[in-house]
Amino acid sequence: MRLYAIFTILTCFIIFEAKSQQIPYSKKPSKMSKYEFLSLASESDSLTAVVNMFFRKRKSSTTAGWIVAGSATVISIVVGSAQATGQTIGAFGNFISGTPLEETNNSGGTIFLVGLAGGAAITTIGRSTYTKNKLYNVITEYQDTNKIPYQYASKLVPKDFYFKSR
Repeated sequence: MRLYAIFTILTCFIIFEAKSQQIPYSKKPSKMSKYEFLSLASESDSLTAVVNMFFRKRKSSTTAGWIVAGSATVISIVVGSAQATGQTIGAFGNFISGTPLEETNNSGGTIFLVGLAGGAAITTIGRSTYTKNKLYNVITEYQDTNKIPYQYASKLVPKDFYFKSR
């Protein structure tokens, strides 16, 4: 019985020590905000610039996707309404003359769908290129090597080196 009690106490002690040495709480990189990444990169101006570049590229790809999808929506409305007006006038004339209506292809809907798909593709490709997980990997690798990968370092611009509150 004593051996069992000693074994149980030692097991509980080992488990307690193992749990106390773990990191108390860490978020997944995909759930971290820009300011949390900046706090990780606070030791280096180069890392701060990489964080700013990642978030700038993510924002610009999202903006470009919305612009493409919005432009396609406006163009499809204009084309669709122009075709509908022509069909209405033509249909009235065909009604009077007794000739059957001709089927026409509505390109407004096609423009809308192509533009919407293009906008979604631009956003998806841009945001998948600059993911938060890749940024986290760059920050952790920098702590070991003190080098930023060329693919990211070549895309830095002077405004990335400035810390902005927004």
